[in-house]
Amino acid sequence: MIKVRNLLILLLVSVYACTDGTKTSNSSADSNEWELVILDSIQVDYLTEVREGIFSNGIGLIKTSSNNGLMKFDSLGNILVNKEFPKEGPESVLFLETLIEHKGEYFGTTSFSDIYHFDANLNIKERLKMPFMGEARGGAYNRRNIAVWNEKILLWYPGRNGISPYIDYFYRDYPLLELYDLKTKTSKPAVRTPQASQYSSDDFFDRPDINFIIENDSLYLTFSNEPLIHVYAMGDSILWKRSIPMNPSDFKLIPGQKTPVTYLEKIKMYEAGIRGIYSDPDHVIVTYHGGIDGDTFVNNDLIERENLPRYPEFLNNYLKIYRHGQGWSNELIIPSKIKIILNIESANKPFYALRNDDFIGEEQDYLTFYKLQLVRK
Repeated sequence: MIKVRNLLILLLVSVYACTDGTKTSNSSADSNEWELVILDSIQVDYLTEVREGIFSNGIGLIKTSSNNGLMKFDSLGNILVNKEFPKEGPESVLFLETLIEHKGEYFGTTSFSDIYHFDANLNIKERLKMPFMGEARGGAYNRRNIAVWNEKILLWYPGRNGISPYIDYFYRDYPLLELYDLKTKTSKPAVRTPQASQYSSDDFFDRPDINFIIENDSLYLTFSNEPLIHVYAMGDSILWKRSIPMNPSDFKLIPGQKTPVTYLEKIKMYEAGIRGIYSDPDHVIVTYHGGIDGDTFVNNDLIERENLPRYPEFLNNYLKIYRHGQGWSNELIIPSKIKIILNIESANKPFYALRNDDFIGEEQDYLTFYKLQLVRK
């Protein structure tokens, strides 16, 4: 049975925002000061470890790691489709990674060969074959590294000419992404690291994860351990235009150095990182964490797996909004009880995030998603 728990307080309705994103007379349309409000929560009668998920146009989709499947649900918590895929045969799905919704259907990337195209009922509509084997070998979860533009798919899929993303100076010397044409079923390399980035230099930094979003024919791209948003113009060639400093108050990094960053150096602290990037025609939204400094990390043995649940004691998560023509908002704290933000379609629309039951200390037999709203002060 689907359980729905209503956390919406009447005061929030009258002072802050309606659930359809409209604002009351007490909110200022010109303000660039925001706060993050939990409006409600939904419970989905299903239990799985969630590492990948999206929520678009009133529909959520998560990858179910326990049974190699996908599960689709609505804003009330009703399960709409629950699909398990075999690991062999014509209907098999392997190494599915990032998901994106497009015109009511879904695309999913892999590290090795295919782009999966699912219909609205999560049936495999087609497998789009990349022209070479991918060289990425896993990485961070729930990244924003696929986007659809003009019947083309821009995606993170390194490996062209056998070049591995783990070699020295990959991000300096090689194209970062592939642009796959849905009409011709061909792909070409796209997007170079701009001179404004630390990765265009001769210094070494820890290997980043890439996040990007396309809005109004502009590509907004980030390296996870660099507090910049790189802006490109989409077209026959994707050309860099400018880079926007994020100016975070808390972003602890391993500094650039003349030799590659070693494993021993990486386990002496927890680097800050950009987790996600989202947009609407007027805003770009980034989420990130500030990292954990070396003394705190070492003194609390945070490298040990059993201490992973302690990270929220020392780690702050943030959200910041860039408004075109106005600049950056205040820095919003994301509560530790929020685990994964599925998507933010607009600064003015509610969005959903998975609750962190491990942090709360509750064992449940269902998934809980918070319904959130960004509200202008």
